[in-house]
Amino acid sequence: MRRTVQIVLPGLFDLPLHELEPKLLRQELPQLNRILRRATAKSNQAYTIDAILASALALHDSLQAVPAGLAMAQAFADDAAAKTERMLLCQAIHLRPDMHSAVIVPIPADEDNLQDINILINDLSELFKVDYNITAVADGLFLLQLKQFEAPTCYPHILSVLGKTANPYIAQSRQHLPWYKLLNEIQMFMHQHPVNQQRIQRGTLPINSLWFWGGGRRCRAPDSNLAWFCDDPLLNRFARSLGLAPRPCSEIDTIAKPGDALVIDLRLLELLKTERQAPLEQLLLDIDHTLLEPLLAMAHKGRTQIVLRAGYEFDFVLKPSALMKFWRTQKNLSDWATVGDGS
Repeated sequence: MRRTVQIVLPGLFDLPLHELEPKLLRQELPQLNRILRRATAKSNQAYTIDAILASALALHDSLQAVPAGLAMAQAFADDAAAKTERMLLCQAIHLRPDMHSAVIVPIPADEDNLQDINILINDLSELFKVDYNITAVADGLFLLQLKQFEAPTCYPHILSVLGKTANPYIAQSRQHLPWYKLLNEIQMFMHQHPVNQQRIQRGTLPINSLWFWGGGRRCRAPDSNLAWFCDDPLLNRFARSLGLAPRPCSEIDTIAKPGDALVIDLRLLELLKTERQAPLEQLLLDIDHTLLEPLLAMAHKGRTQIVLRAGYEFDFVLKPSALMKFWRTQKNLSDWATVGDGS
């Protein structure tokens, strides 16, 4: 029985290719290039982390008009609270005015920022205690429990929105007026808070908003035999809430029994969207060698179909038989970036 391994690698087709040596793209990423050369490109509409994972786990109706995010907040709740739909995860952000919109900018969770974030969160908690409870679940990450209405479900994972305009989500928020009113009051309070006045004086970005996501009903459990490989603590906690047993990506080559698997690597997206410092070339080489190489070795044995999902306009489906199609034209990331530009 053939198994399918889905590789979720968001950000792969958003890399600044002009900063990379052509030799790296052509010759030093052999496993990635094998996939891009021999796989079949399949049209894709799942662009956010939430949409990709919902599709990979068959959790949502792909035909719904407004795709919901994943109910990740439920993973942090006790059993009683998890039965409600009033929870959201939240994280501090800066909304930067940009013409007729506002761009979502990250606030790094370093020591100085965390001190300011915690002051703001504590003061917000006191001011809006009638509306919600808020507790810390990790450095810079908080769980909001609304008291008077259900949480909106339109917001995706924060990594999927950093650097993008907030306008589409503001428009969707207006469809949920109690939430829209509360969100505006939170932003007004943060804008006027002494912490932000001090940050402006220091030349530091003010923390003028929070990004909320992960609302909704607890997802139904997928196939419990699915192997989940990921190094992200938040996604792994979400997986455990579904009854899955997360394993680190370093254990990919230890898979012994046939079965479907989901491999998730957010490092490229984190590098693009946050202030994480890591050499892009070395990260690509590591992904090619430690992630893609053992997975392609499985496909070569004739039992595994590989599906590469990167939030791009195409997914790439590599069946074992396609590995023998040596006549196909060589392709690398630059070739597909050209396709994506409509050239």
